[in-house]
Amino acid sequence: MLVNPATDRGQTLRLLATLSLLSLVGCSNADRQLYPVRGIVRFTDGKALRDGSVEFEIIGQKKAITARGTLQPDGSFVLGTYTLDDGALVGKHRVAVISNLNSGSLHERPDLVQKALLHEKYRSYKSAGLEFEVKPETNNFVIEVDYAPQ
Repeated sequence: MLVNPATDRGQTLRLLATLSLLSLVGCSNADRQLYPVRGIVRFTDGKALRDGSVEFEIIGQKKAITARGTLQPDGSFVLGTYTLDDGALVGKHRVAVISNLNSGSLHERPDLVQKALLHEKYRSYKSAGLEFEVKPETNNFVIEVDYAPQ
């Protein structure tokens, strides 16, 4: 197979130009306006929710982008969107809190299944009814939740 150096060089230059443009678009920080978000999840009586995670989903954008944080033993969390603690996008977010997701059932492992502390409505953005606005600054939120019905 014969290769025309002039044609091959032109194709290579076009490929490099295309890849360069794609890398610039992919690395644009204009769409990644992330700001630090920290907070605490606690029950209405002031006790911290000590296990689980928090999810913030941006509202009003075509692509749903979610920031997540793991609850610490003191109920605190730090959100991350692209990495563990890089923050969340500026704007309004709907929030879900997930905790007490047990494996097994009461029949299979009655001694290991704990009663859920957190009301199950917080597992869904829709039923949780929680919204917070991330501003272009350091953000600190207190998320108050209800106990599960006993």
